[in-house]
Amino acid sequence: MLEESGSGMLRLRNGQVVFDRFMEAGTKPISRAEIARRTGLSKPTVNTLVLDLETAGVVRCNPSAQPHGRIGRPAASYEVVSDAALVVGVDMGATKTIVGVADLLGDVIATEQIETPNHAVAAVNAVVSTVRRLLERLGDSGSRLEAACVGVPGVYRPSHDRVEMAPNLPGFVDLPIRAELSDRLGIDVTIENDVNLATVGEANAMATGGKHFAAISIGTGIGMGMVLEGALYRGAHGAAGEIGSVKLPRVGGEVFHALTLEDVASAPAIRKLFHRSVEAGRRTGLEGDADVPAILAAAARGDQAATAALDIAADAVAFATSYFCWVNDPTLVVFGGGVGSNPIFVEAVRARIGRYLTVIPEMVPSTLGGRAAFLGAISTALAEVRGSLVAKRLARRSEG
Repeated sequence: MLEESGSGMLRLRNGQVVFDRFMEAGTKPISRAEIARRTGLSKPTVNTLVLDLETAGVVRCNPSAQPHGRIGRPAASYEVVSDAALVVGVDMGATKTIVGVADLLGDVIATEQIETPNHAVAAVNAVVSTVRRLLERLGDSGSRLEAACVGVPGVYRPSHDRVEMAPNLPGFVDLPIRAELSDRLGIDVTIENDVNLATVGEANAMATGGKHFAAISIGTGIGMGMVLEGALYRGAHGAAGEIGSVKLPRVGGEVFHALTLEDVASAPAIRKLFHRSVEAGRRTGLEGDADVPAILAAAARGDQAATAALDIAADAVAFATSYFCWVNDPTLVVFGGGVGSNPIFVEAVRARIGRYLTVIPEMVPSTLGGRAAFLGAISTALAEVRGSLVAKRLARRSEG
């Protein structure tokens, strides 16, 4: 570890290293001596850097924290000021949008779910209004808000600041979404594909982490996020994982004419398959307006029309998933979204994928439910803030 040399840049760099150790400790107070041990920096250097962090308002002394078993005057311990900075995470889905505020340690302290308007401009307006409403609820003017990450149901092109391939939420073509949100919220904003963020959320939820896995979201639309060699893979143009656009030749005994996976296995498609099965004379105990969870539950009970719909949809997903598995050989596939996270659906895919694969990865439903992309957005915003907060706060102090 490099020691302080009088260079402002090196001092800032070492200050970030010390701050990272505090962040790793979370809510547990830690002494300066322990920081020195963990970083390899000298105690005088650590003392100076901790004072810098106190001045920046991101750590504070906790005099009540004394290590167990210690006799005599306790060493001063320090902890992160969790509410020193706030971040916003947004999952802008085709039908629902989740907006939330989290503190520096990642604890979500305010959240709200709203209906997504049917146009991108209106959806952005709704996000801005909701963020302001949540901050007002927290008694904050926005002064502590440092960054936001927004998940969108399409491919984001940073070079053009545009979202493309978002058929379920029109209006993005003329909307510079990052610039618009950054200007109106007054903070740095990251835009990311919603399924990529769900993949980040799933990766964070794994106890042991995953170096090779996919997260497939099946709901109103279908998309896939990929982690290869431990890193999120976006592709050359940010369009990696658009598995919903895979063309289906013949699946589940049906011949599809240029239909995509999304046309056959999304939530609206499953309802259409069910209605078609009923019209074909298959028996059912369900009402005509049954939703997808009811259809899947009925299929598990042996309902003829529901079983026929599930067979086609699950076989289509197994077929499309097999292509990714043949090319990338993942150890795990996590299914999320309103349809994908249903254990009945996952079991149906698992039962059929052997038709297309010989080496079958572990296949599981998401444990995060519909919050995976939202939690991934919070995590992404926090990663940005944690790497820049110390420099920003010290710069503000020096300017003041």
